[in-house]
Amino acid sequence: MGKRFFVTESEKDNIRNLYEQVAGVAFGGEMNGFKKPKEEKGGKLFCNAKNTKTIHDLMGGADPETYIDGIQLRKGGVNGLVDKLEVLKTMRLFPQITDGGNDLSSQIAKDLQEFKPYNYFDENKKECCRAMDKIIELYKENEHGEELVKDIEKIYGLSYLDARAKEFLKHSLGVIKGE
Repeated sequence: MGKRFFVTESEKDNIRNLYEQVAGVAFGGEMNGFKKPKEEKGGKLFCNAKNTKTIHDLMGGADPETYIDGIQLRKGGVNGLVDKLEVLKTMRLFPQITDGGNDLSSQIAKDLQEFKPYNYFDENKKECCRAMDKIIELYKENEHGEELVKDIEKIYGLSYLDARAKEFLKHSLGVIKGE
């Protein structure tokens, strides 16, 4: 039979401190300028290479692509959300959109769902936050966006929008609110 070792609390703290220094992993407090990740609904947010999106991913493409004749949309991220929501707001001006906004609404829901499980590491604050929070912040900073939730709710109330498109928008609101 092997030997048994007993480790005291002070020895555990020493081991923890050594591990933090060598591996660069903080168990609590602040270390090397990085704050402890904030608490969120029973768990902590941790940013690593697999669960983090960059600011470029969150912003999306800058070059517009043709959606339908006469309509140009940017792909993904906040830029894509702004364009799709603007087209939905003014959909009556585009007779070539014959599906009642279903496709655009489903793309909005898909784009938001894509970012839901990811985090974003804020370099300025040195903390890990939800990617959805950063998307909401970037949307407010955009010249065409007021508040993401309010804009979606305004579009949801439009009479000429298809019922299925409204369901996609309702799902989008749930994703944003974390439901």
